[in-house]
Amino acid sequence: MDALAHSYLFWIGLILLLVVLYFLPTLIGLLRSVENFALLFALNCLGGSTCIGWPAALIAAFMLPTRRDRW
Repeated sequence: MDALAHSYLFWIGLILLLVVLYFLPTLIGLLRSVENFALLFALNCLGGSTCIGWPAALIAAFMLPTRRDRW
C-alpha cells in the first residue's frame, strides 16, 4: 500500500478521475448539445463546489432542451 501512495502514476490518474467527475455535468451537456450550455457551465463551475450546485448541474445537464429538440 505504501508503494501505491508514492506512485506518481496513481496520483495523476486519481486527479484526472476527480477532474472528469467534477466536470461530468458539463461533459454530458456538451455531448447532448444543450441549448444554454453557458448557463450549465457556469452552474457547474460556480456552484459545483457546493453540495447543492453539482447535483443541480447534473440534473440540468439532463433536463435542458437540446438543439435538436427545437426542430
